[in-house]
Amino acid sequence: MQISVKSDVKELQRKLKHAKRQIPFAVKGGLDATAFDVQRAVKHALPIALDNPLKYTIKGVQVEKAKKDTLIATVGFAGKGFGRSSGSIPQAEYMHFMIKGGIRTPRHTSIAVPNPRSGKKVTNKAGNIPRGKIKKLLSDKDKYFSGAPHQWSKAEEGIWERMPANSKRKKNRTQKIRMPIAWEPTAQYNKGYFKFEKIVGRTVAKTFRNNFDKAIAKALKTAR
Repeated sequence: MQISVKSDVKELQRKLKHAKRQIPFAVKGGLDATAFDVQRAVKHALPIALDNPLKYTIKGVQVEKAKKDTLIATVGFAGKGFGRSSGSIPQAEYMHFMIKGGIRTPRHTSIAVPNPRSGKKVTNKAGNIPRGKIKKLLSDKDKYFSGAPHQWSKAEEGIWERMPANSKRKKNRTQKIRMPIAWEPTAQYNKGYFKFEKIVGRTVAKTFRNNFDKAIAKALKTAR
């Protein structure tokens, strides 16, 4: 999301006609202050729009400050070519679907989707499958398996849990199974689940004028 300052630069040029060298400094100051206001607004909105977002997601809202030669300040989620992300999946990669919607395709063969109807909780408080959870489940081959149960012809592919585990199953006793995680070929997201652009636009309209005026005052003071 970029912030346009064309209309305000004309006013700035008029006010700083005797100190034109200060114009880039003033514009940059107004842009940077506004960008950080937007960052705070987006971080504040995340827990309201999303159910218990991870700290990792909130930390992903980052700012790239304006440069004097380009005068563009950018606010967004860390991802390829922007910001810094410490996780295996950059925040921008999944927040894109929360903002724009669309069909998410798997990185490998399938997408792991929790199945709350199974009755087994495999997600964290944010509703996501924690990193390492799938590997941990499948390492217990006595209790879990990946695929589709052969006894059910229309069973879906997923991670299935044996109840009880094979080693605890008594002779001639029925063993139940349930699927806590499904393997899906795609995942569908509705557009506008997180209204990023609306939050940015509202915050810019509310704060940029004041930030710009402060930047002008600072530039005039410095010019003296």
